[in-house]
Amino acid sequence: MEDKRIEKERAVGNQRTQVEEMADLQNLIPGLVHKLNNHLASIIGYGQLLLPKLIDPVIKKDLHRIIEEARQASQVIKDLVNFARKRKPQKETEDINGLVESVLEMKIPELNLKKINVVKQLSPFLPFTQVDPKQIQEVLFYLINNSEEAISGFHGFGEIRVKTRVVESQIEIIVSDDGPGIQKEDISKLTDPFFTTKGRGVGLGLAISNDILSAHGGTMRVESEWGKGATFIITLPIIVGEGKMEKDERKAPERDLRGLKGLVIDDDPSILEVVSEYLERVGCKISTAEDVRTALNIVEDEDFDFVICDMKMPVMGGSDFYEIIKQKKPSLKDRIIFSTGDLLGETTRVFIDSVMNPYIEKPFDLNELKEVIIKTVEGQED
Repeated sequence: MEDKRIEKERAVGNQRTQVEEMADLQNLIPGLVHKLNNHLASIIGYGQLLLPKLIDPVIKKDLHRIIEEARQASQVIKDLVNFARKRKPQKETEDINGLVESVLEMKIPELNLKKINVVKQLSPFLPFTQVDPKQIQEVLFYLINNSEEAISGFHGFGEIRVKTRVVESQIEIIVSDDGPGIQKEDISKLTDPFFTTKGRGVGLGLAISNDILSAHGGTMRVESEWGKGATFIITLPIIVGEGKMEKDERKAPERDLRGLKGLVIDDDPSILEVVSEYLERVGCKISTAEDVRTALNIVEDEDFDFVICDMKMPVMGGSDFYEIIKQKKPSLKDRIIFSTGDLLGETTRVFIDSVMNPYIEKPFDLNELKEVIIKTVEGQED
């Protein structure tokens, strides 16, 4: 009897240890994701800074591959995080054609290098609707990346067609390609989590896209015949929101960053170097700070058009900086752009959702950062 009692106590003790270990692991994961995203942001950023300096086409091609592999690694992390957190849409009145154009603007240079042509057929009569712009852009990136990988793996060159139209009081976005297509038996499984027909990725992109569209009251369907390419058709309901005309009238001509004055705050020296060098290269005057206290001293005596502030830093983070600025220099608070690799941190997520400021997730594309800065500055001028 005594032996059984001891054995039972040992089993309970082992169980408790496993539970504690799992709890410790769950607490560690957000920090690991944050660190991985910082490292990947540096790799992608340095690669993008180096590309224009290279002349040798072979070296340039290899560097493109390095950047692409780092992006793929970051996408795996983002997919897992997005699948885990299932963020509710933050809807705004948006022009779907504008969202399509912004995604294609970022993707077309890369697609051209891979000999993939993009054909746009965007309806000029598309009404505004209510969507979460970041989430819809995310879906578009997934679909275009999906077509890009299919074409590259099939015959190394091809065409992606993107079309928008209104059908039966709904907006349709159609993304099609001339890749290999999808086997009939696989079509019904495409939106299943962790199902993939490719040798890379974790098979979450289309599952996440489907969830996003469902949360918007939309749908996604696939039409494909093996050997004849694939077509993804997504639908979104037309929801007329307040401020539609105001948003339309606010549209400003495209501008660049020349002459703007910015402050970059990040405890990672590599991120500071990459971001500041890029922004200075496109015409900005940039100051930097590795901690919030230093940044507060800088803004006390200077005015800035924008501030890029990391969310997670030792002692004080992005939320602390925001609260102090709100009290001491309120004219600057809406010019703060938050950057974060802490995609799973509950505190970070709650804060980001509570303020109206733009944010950008690490690792980010430098061109994407440029667009966020332009929108932030234009928003303050309106």
